[in-house]
Order: sequence, then structure tokens, then C-alpha cells
Amino acid sequence: MAPTTFGSNQIAALALLLLSLTAGVSATNPKANEYKSADCSGDKNFSHAANGLTWVTMDDSSHCVYLANQDWSHRTWQAYSDKTSNGGLCWGDVLGNLDGEEHNLDTTYSKRIKCLLNCATNSGASRYDMCRPVGSYIKKENAAYRGSPW
Repeated sequence: MAPTTFGSNQIAALALLLLSLTAGVSATNPKANEYKSADCSGDKNFSHAANGLTWVTMDDSSHCVYLANQDWSHRTWQAYSDKTSNGGLCWGDVLGNLDGEEHNLDTTYSKRIKCLLNCATNSGASRYDMCRPVGSYIKKENAAYRGSPW
């Protein structure tokens, strides 16, 4: 069997296909982009996007967050009133579950959103990936624990 050769048009089409597939994959990663503005306009303050992104702490200078998720039918972002540190974990009051798009960190709830947890909402999810009950209080020493009590 003779080796297959590709013309420049075929190579360009293949490169375009691969580029579009790569762009589609990165667009589906969970993301939480922080903005200094109250309406998520202007330049990003901080950008968080990665496959498996779980905990995201909000910088004190941010006032809005734009959220995306791989599958909104089985996952959500939970808002928390406290963070252990920048780049740390969520603790305090579980303020609520946030859908996609823009959320003002200062006015969405009666307390400022300081941390976000990407978690599962479906009953078949692992107990270590399940969201905590909205309205519950998580002690700082239990911030990393997401087991059966939740």
C-alpha cells in the first residue's frame, strides 16, 4: 500500500479542525473570572479556568465574577461567606448556589461572596463531590472536608 500524501489545503483543513476542537475543549472548562467592576465589565482582575477547578477564592479588590461550568444540569458554583486565605478553601455560611453568568460579589447575598466551590447537584454523585446544604455553616477547621455529613 502506498503512503498517503496530503496537499497543503488538506493540511490547512486538518489544522483548522484540530484548532476548533481544542478551542471547544477549553471553553467547556469550569471558570470563574473576577472583575473589579460591579457588572463584570472591563478587564479581568483574575482569571480561573481549568479542568477540575474546584475551590476559587475571590480577591478583596474584585466586585463581580463571571461563571461557567461544563454541565449546569449536574453542577453548580456554591457561594461562601469566608475563605481560609487567598488561594485557600471555602468556609462560613453557605450562601447559595449560583447559576452561570455574572454575579455581584457584594450584593448577590446579604453577605459578600468570598469563595466559590464547584460541586455536584445530582443524587448519584460521589459524596466527596456533592454540594453542601445551602444555609449551613462550615467551620474553618472543616473547610477541606466534604464527606457524608454534607
